[in-house]
Amino acid sequence: MKVAVLGATGSTGALVVDKLLANGHDVVAVSRSPALPRQPATRFSQENGDLTDTGFVSKAVAGCDAVVSCIGQKRASKSLFAKRTSPPDILRRSAAATLNAIGSGSQHFVYLSAFGVGEERGRHAMLFRIILRMSSIHDAYLDHAAAEAAIRASRVGWTIIRPPGLTEKDEEMPLIDKSDRWSSFEAISKRSLARFLVECVEKRGPLKRAITIGAF
Repeated sequence: MKVAVLGATGSTGALVVDKLLANGHDVVAVSRSPALPRQPATRFSQENGDLTDTGFVSKAVAGCDAVVSCIGQKRASKSLFAKRTSPPDILRRSAAATLNAIGSGSQHFVYLSAFGVGEERGRHAMLFRIILRMSSIHDAYLDHAAAEAAIRASRVGWTIIRPPGLTEKDEEMPLIDKSDRWSSFEAISKRSLARFLVECVEKRGPLKRAITIGAF
């Protein structure tokens, strides 16, 4: 299988690239800046450019069986209250470019969102909603919601993955669908998330639904 990973230089995107290669797939790393070279070189390539440009994205994902978007809003630091350094609508615009690039094709579009986005925001614990409102991730939630709306309205085969908080722990554990029983303060490792995203490409196929995931 040949898979394009958008946002391949980000912390989660890079792990998805590595996991796909480890599982024997061909990978196209798509990002604004160059990604680190990977082995085997015969199964790894990259395209660098503007991920909100339909023409660039179309070229980058051509011939791929699936497209995994790991694009996120950037902040000046890892602090939830750090200043946002990316455009406020980068997620919506990149999703729109990807949808236009796929068009009526059969590529599976896997979009990485966040738990409690959009219609589920009211399910968060009150403390989390206060933190969300006061922090810079508020913009990211609004942007994810707009991107999700565009994806749902499209004709492409899509799956939206909504993970809880993410850690840098060096663990890779299986995750499950927790759409009906997620917690505002659960956290999983980025490695575990990367594993689930690859499994989604390999086994699940376009589900036309959003899945909130978590640990057993």
